Amino acid sequence: MSCHGDILNFISTLPTNTWFSTQQVLNLGTREAIDQCLYRLVKCGYLTRIAWGLFTLGTNEQNFEPLAVADFKAQIFKKKVAIHGLNIARQLGLVDAAQDQKLFSVHGVSSAFQSMKREISLKSYSPRKIALGDSPIGEVISALWFLGEKNCDNAAVAKALSTLNHECIQELTQSAHLMPGWLTRKVRFNIDYQQWHWRTQ
Repeated sequence: MSCHGDILNFISTLPTNTWFSTQQVLNLGTREAIDQCLYRLVKCGYLTRIAWGLFTLGTNEQNFEPLAVADFKAQIFKKKVAIHGLNIARQLGLVDAAQDQKLFSVHGVSSAFQSMKREISLKSYSPRKIALGDSPIGEVISALWFLGEKNCDNAAVAKALSTLNHECIQELTQSAHLMPGWLTRKVRFNIDYQQWHWRTQ
């Protein structure tokens, strides 16, 4: 059976709207033959290329969220991604709301790729920086860490912490090992001040 037929058989076994990568069909022929087959299937409208090496059955109904695309691409190469501190800082109002960049943190080599006519960038971060992923605590840590020691003043810390509930605040106080020393000191100072302020009301 030809490479084309094998690829069509593989696709036919996938659930509706499932994404798949080139790596998943590399055992069905030579790399050149596989690339040509996938190219033809995209060109005829049978497949949609979500990003280079990432496909789904042709459809205009799916919403290809950048984080989902970045996460799928990263998983192919055994990487872990999280929303970049810059974008979280924008969402929290800690930096100017300039044009949103499709920028994500990744535990692995930095890279960039096109997805549905927009560029998605994966910037290499240490495992410690993305250990909490996109949890509320992880997002606050990422945003404040992105600001840096000089720009991360008490007002910025208070604004970021105001997005967390009491349970998250308690968990954050136990997450010093995930933050640089300067950020741990600023967070603890702000939490201690808030608790003192509440007790004196």
